[in-house]
Amino acid sequence: MGMMGWGGMGFGWFFGLLNMLLILALLAGLFYLGLRAWGGGGGPKKDEALEALRLRYARGELDEETYRRLRKELEKGGEA
Repeated sequence: MGMMGWGGMGFGWFFGLLNMLLILALLAGLFYLGLRAWGGGGGPKKDEALEALRLRYARGELDEETYRRLRKELEKGGEA
């Protein structure tokens, strides 16, 4: 009976703690992704547009003059 008193606790507390930590990590990750999506600004979209422009130029779809003009517009924010 002495062993049951101490051994009855087992590792249940450990798995409960592990479960709680996993839930907190999941919530923190979702919060982080939400902040990135909501407050990301225009940075990544501008980089994606520049990369697409570079690819078009590399494939020969744009001449050098058009490439430079479009790149300049994208780098200054696309203000027309």
